[in-house]
Amino acid sequence: MFRRDVVFTYEENREVGPIPLAAAHCATALHQLLGVISASQDAVATGDVERLAAQSDQLRDAREALENAINNTDLLLNMLKSVGL
Repeated sequence: MFRRDVVFTYEENREVGPIPLAAAHCATALHQLLGVISASQDAVATGDVERLAAQSDQLRDAREALENAINNTDLLLNMLKSVGL
């Protein structure tokens, strides 16, 4: 089970490394997006406009998780660049 209130950062989890953290953020975003798909399909099928509109917070959370994944990936790329790779 993913907790959307937990944000993993490289600075707090140096022993893990940026790529596993990026993968964790991607998994969180995927979980959130799949939830949005399910809720949106149900809302459209039943005409529940309020439920459909309520998915915006989940979409923002998924976007934030994806941004964190990109930031962790960029961190590793910058580490590699700093040593000439």
